[in-house]
Order: sequence, then structure tokens, then C-alpha cells
Amino acid sequence: MKTKTLLLAASLLVPSFTLHAENASSEPTKPHRLRMEVVRSLPTPVIGKDTPGMESIPGGFEGGSSVKVMVNGKPEYHLFAHGYPRLDWSQSRLEHWVSPDGVNFRRASVLQENFRDEKAGMNHIFCSPVPFYDEKSERWNLIFCEFVAESSWTGDSATIWRAQSKTPGKEGIGGPYDFENRSVFVPKQCAKIGAITPLATACSAPFQVQDGRWAVFVSTDFVIKDEKTGARRQQKWPVMLNFASSPLGPFEPPKEAVVPPLIEPTAFVENPMPLKVRGPKTGRDYWVSVYDFLAPEVTSFSPKNVFGFSWSADGVNWPTENGQTVNIDDGLKPGERGWWRGAWAVRTPHQMIDEGDGTYSIYFTGGSAEHHFSGMRPFGKVTVRLVEEEIPAKPAPTQPKK
Repeated sequence: MKTKTLLLAASLLVPSFTLHAENASSEPTKPHRLRMEVVRSLPTPVIGKDTPGMESIPGGFEGGSSVKVMVNGKPEYHLFAHGYPRLDWSQSRLEHWVSPDGVNFRRASVLQENFRDEKAGMNHIFCSPVPFYDEKSERWNLIFCEFVAESSWTGDSATIWRAQSKTPGKEGIGGPYDFENRSVFVPKQCAKIGAITPLATACSAPFQVQDGRWAVFVSTDFVIKDEKTGARRQQKWPVMLNFASSPLGPFEPPKEAVVPPLIEPTAFVENPMPLKVRGPKTGRDYWVSVYDFLAPEVTSFSPKNVFGFSWSADGVNWPTENGQTVNIDDGLKPGERGWWRGAWAVRTPHQMIDEGDGTYSIYFTGGSAEHHFSGMRPFGKVTVRLVEEEIPAKPAPTQPKK
């Protein structure tokens, strides 16, 4: 691939959502908030070590996203993720799996293999494929990351690219995909914004915020380097928003960085998956996101069987108090033990899939062993619903007695 200027030459499907409002006109002026509630967690993986097709990726999965699509009049779940041919970070390739019911998956294809350029002495590995549909060209697209490094990847060795399906229409989600040189985000072309360096370790699909702009979440530099000693230490895992005037881009950092904390402990956030929804009670617009809360890195936090959820009233401002940790143990039946119990942690959740009945399906990866790389990382499934609540009014301050 040849590095090009920052651009995103694709328009996106703005998802349609079924409004499951108890009373869409019920006191719409009063402030409300959203909360995520777990309905059901499957105790066994939907894709595990014994699933046919997993023999070549013993390290399992991480990253990516999933969608539900009508193909030839029937619903299909399409799961895109990167898979690990080894139990480390040295190799990573793009995988595509399909299911007719959201539970029984088969491998559809390996979209992009990792490889080594022996002449240049560089490794090329790929991760975090995020699907979206371009209504204008009637093509499916994948945003994904490519790391090119001599040995281990680093954030500034990556570029975010866009691949496009060669087959038009919704049925073209299965590809084949054209991976020719469509750069989306090149971190080396972006100057620091204060002390923040945008990185290309992950990127969300673009989404339109309330003021009409389009935005994407990208990772930022989470390592501080001491200028005197050269020592490097990790600090948080923040993400930042880049904006454009249209879904065609270009997406660029604003003059002043917008780094929404999303949750406390502040900024331990990875791979947010934003989505615009309607409140189930009032019918008003909200922007929501699930994300990897990185519980192992937040060493003071327990349990580890959680992912993050947050909501925004405009898509730009994501107040810390809106953040919530979602414990997937809450969806187990009495006596059930989830496959993730005793493992290192639950990891990256995929984008919420609206099931049309007031619930959403979320696929997530996680460790199946105590150490992150001592076993494979399967895919699990959790069903959730959004609860919209009126924010209680603050009591009037008590007047001091005279």
C-alpha cells in the first residue's frame, strides 16, 4: 500500500432504528439518561477453539465489529475481526464469519493475511476491521488498521485504510474486497495537538453528530516519554474525536483536541463503537457507545468481566458521569458459569446490533485463560436493552436560618 493524504472517500449508511417507545411524547422536555441492562449472556462461546475453521488461529480474536444484514430476504450476522495465528502480537489477519441465527457461525473467508516483506525486512499485520455501507456507491466498506514494523508494532507505525466490496448492494458484504490504497488516517501526517499525538491503533466507523459534522474516534498516544531520561511509561488509554463536514472526509484533528473521558477511571477506553439510537421512553435522539474498558490496566478495578458503555446527548460531549461498566455475569442463569470466568478479562465488544424488539446483541472477545496469551480468545454474545430514566431534580438548597 502507498501512503496517501488523509481522506475518507466513502459515504456511510446512517442506521435506521426501530422506536420502541413506551410513550414517545411523555414529558419530552424533562432531562433523561440512559442505562444499559444485561438481558442474557451465553455461557459458551459462539466461536471457540472447537469451532471448525479455528485450527489456523490458535490465538483467537480481538477487535473489529459486526452487523446484521438482510441477504436474499433472510437475516445474516456478519462478524469481522482480526485473528491471531500465534499466541502473541507478531501476526494478525482479517477474518470474516457468518451466521444465520447469531449463534452458529462459519468462517466465510480470510480477507487479508499478514505477511513479511523480506526485502524490506518489515512485518505487515492487520487488525480491527469495521464494516459500513456506502449508500451512494451501494458498496460495503471495511475500515481497518495495518501495522508495518521491523518487529513489534507501535502506534506510529500504523495507517488506517478502507477496503471496498467489489460486489454492489447489501449482498456484497461477503466480498471479495478491493484493498487498493485508500488511506483514511495517517498519524505521521498529523501534528501533535498540545501533548496529544493521534495514533492509528483503532478507528470507529464515522458517525454524524448533532451539529451536522461527521466524526470518528481514533486512539491517542498513551505513553509518556521522559525527555531527560528517555524512560517511557503508560498513562491511561484515551481516545479522541476527529471531524469532517461530510462522510467523505477528510477527517482531521480539530485545533483543540476533543478527548472525551467516557468513564472513570478517566480515559481507560479502547475501540469505542458509536451508534445513534432513539430513547425507548421519550423517542429522543441519543448517541451511545460500547467499548473495551481495559479492566486489567485499571488495576484498582474489579471485577474484570466488564465492558464499558456511555451515552451522549450530541455525539461530541460524553460526560464522565454517563459512563457505566456492564458486567456480563448479570446475564447468566443460576448455576451457569461463563467461559470467561477466571480469565484475564473480557475485551473488545462489537457494535450494538438492533434486534428490533427493544434488545441489542453485542459480540465480545475475551481471554479463556488467566494470562492473555496463554490461550485463545473466543467470541461471546450478550443481549442487552437500554433503559431510559428521568434524571431526578436536585433538591433546592436549604436557606440558612436567620
